[in-house]
Amino acid sequence: MILKNGAHIHLIAACGTGMGSLAIMLQQRGFRITGSDSNVYAPMSTYLRDVGIKLIEGFSASNITKDIDLVVIGNAVSRGNPELEATLDSSIPYSSMPEMLRDYFISGLHSIVISGTHGKTTTTAIMAHLFYHAGLDPSFFIAGIPNNFDHSHRLGAGKHFIIEGDEYDSAYFAKWSKFFYYLPKTLVINNIEFDHADIFAELADIIRSFQYLVNTVPGSGLIVANSDDKSVKEVIKSSHTPVQTFGLESNAYWQGYEIKTTTTGTNFKVMREQKNYGDFWIPLHGVFNVRNAIAAIAVGNSAGIGENEIKNGLATFKGVKRRQELLGVWNNIVVIDDFAHHPTAVENILVAIREAYSQHRLWALFEPASSTNSRAIFEDDYFRALSIASNIVVGQVPRPERARMDTPFVPNRLVEKLKAIGKYAWHFDHSDQICTHLSKNTQSGDVVLFLSNGGFSGIQQAFIKTLKSSHEND
Repeated sequence: MILKNGAHIHLIAACGTGMGSLAIMLQQRGFRITGSDSNVYAPMSTYLRDVGIKLIEGFSASNITKDIDLVVIGNAVSRGNPELEATLDSSIPYSSMPEMLRDYFISGLHSIVISGTHGKTTTTAIMAHLFYHAGLDPSFFIAGIPNNFDHSHRLGAGKHFIIEGDEYDSAYFAKWSKFFYYLPKTLVINNIEFDHADIFAELADIIRSFQYLVNTVPGSGLIVANSDDKSVKEVIKSSHTPVQTFGLESNAYWQGYEIKTTTTGTNFKVMREQKNYGDFWIPLHGVFNVRNAIAAIAVGNSAGIGENEIKNGLATFKGVKRRQELLGVWNNIVVIDDFAHHPTAVENILVAIREAYSQHRLWALFEPASSTNSRAIFEDDYFRALSIASNIVVGQVPRPERARMDTPFVPNRLVEKLKAIGKYAWHFDHSDQICTHLSKNTQSGDVVLFLSNGGFSGIQQAFIKTLKSSHEND
């Protein structure tokens, strides 16, 4: 059902990055938008209200009024929510965020979907900037906030819609991956690993979802796939669509080589079909970000963007908030924030920061905030990853009730393993304890890296406030 302009659409759980962006995009398309959330918080709450969207704090059946034509139900909303129950009782049509994106924004455009366990947000942001920089006026929808733009979404006049293809489920009534809605004409597959243990039982289930996704790409489209990843190689075997591989191995269609790290970024060269294509620089660290950039190069080339435009686009990319984000330097202490919440991502970012700051003492502060991390599934992998750092602090598991009681993640157990190999490691139950510990034990020259896909109880800003206060008193 496609609504006419002026129809009233209400969003349940409107303050997340995705739902908030959708609300604004729908308003820009001429719909009357209201929204609600249990915690109305900045910056999204401020942004929604600034553009005139009525935002209600708290869920209540009374928010589902008779004039509502459609309700969009957020991914985190489940049965028992009073607004959901009122929607069902009233027989008002309802939909999910990815379904709305397909029906009102993606349909009819060239959809470029960036998928994979890691690197989706950064790669999508790079690609959005490349296309915009080249004058293609793209639309995009990103799970993070790209620093080249004011917001995580954009409605352009061009023919491309660039979107992050999440494999997580869509809504309580649609327990399948969001990316199935996105009608990919061009599909990027960065990597495939086990994750989201709350909805996938094993890696084979995730591989199966990606195989289904591959089979939705038309024969006139393009799949850009990381051939360094064995699961990705397995998935593309069933492709009926042309495939261009990318990676660092010599058999890749797009191959990166001669990678050199500097304090400000990474230089690398690219070959296309074993012939030199060009020299590039990105203001990001890590081999994984080189792969992200090569994927963007491949897609940009397929869209007709020239080598020099790609080169300039990569060089002017400003990164994404909470992805290797440099928060600042105080008292010669470098503070970085990253969204890493999978052992591979944690290991990648630690290797990258260790290489970029090779003469510095590296602190890793890890919050096991995701549903998967509330379980002990990755405990050994986190031991290996976190041991790259000099000093390690493991925070408390938020909402530990999500874990299966027979396999909960126990922070102290991981800390004791790290201590056993000579690492300085600690666990604290409360964020103020972590902040106090950091304030007393960090010193000039240290690099402090926060790792969490949650809020970490605001410890990043609390620590920065302490550093600023100390600097002012010196």
